[in-house]
Amino acid sequence: MSREPNHNDQPDFEALYREASSEQGAPALIPWDIGGPQPVVQQLVAYGAVRGEVLDPGTGPGHHAIYYASKGYSTTGIDASPSAIERAKRNAERAGVTVDFEVADATKLEGLEDRFDTVIDSAFYHVFLDDEEIQTRYLQALHRATRPGARLFMFEFGRHNVNGLQLEGLPAENFDRVLPAAGWRLDHLGTTTYQGNFSPETFTYMTKEMSDDSGWADRMKPMLEQLQIIGPLLKNNRVHLPVWAVTATRLD
Repeated sequence: MSREPNHNDQPDFEALYREASSEQGAPALIPWDIGGPQPVVQQLVAYGAVRGEVLDPGTGPGHHAIYYASKGYSTTGIDASPSAIERAKRNAERAGVTVDFEVADATKLEGLEDRFDTVIDSAFYHVFLDDEEIQTRYLQALHRATRPGARLFMFEFGRHNVNGLQLEGLPAENFDRVLPAAGWRLDHLGTTTYQGNFSPETFTYMTKEMSDDSGWADRMKPMLEQLQIIGPLLKNNRVHLPVWAVTATRLD
């Protein structure tokens, strides 16, 4: 999950990845980096949903792209943050797998046309907040980058309550509007969870350092208040976040 260049109202993820320069400091500052692939993403592979060439947009530290590669899939991970891509390459080297990691703008995907059979968007689309113009442009870029019959899987912050934790994520109707407008058929929309390391210290850093010029600071405040209440009940600050699970098919 990372910022694309020249888009307003988004956190500066490059600054975050640059600040968390050591792997030891990453979990404290990068709450979605749990040191490996998300369980819900692993399920896609286990169920046989992934096929052909795979694109991981907003790859961040590259854990998901590395996981697909470890299962034999030709995988490309892109991110606008050079620091994130550097970290992803180091992670891939340690894992002993080959992934094509590139610094790129996912709303354009220039040079990647007609290439991918599967796209797995792991908490990237929701970074564009409620800007459906950018969301549409991004999904249109994915349409150009994929082959006929390609499948798109998305895991994005929702608005349902999970164990007392609720986000101001995307409304369900967002996907009904934006996906068809960009050339995708919405096949499934359901709820699931995403794991994160969200200590109160993490949120203090994110709201103070990342989000001065975006709407994310205000959106995080209610969640910080919730975490202050449920924090003592958490084990190692690990929380389950409410997330939409979306499946779509490319319309040719």
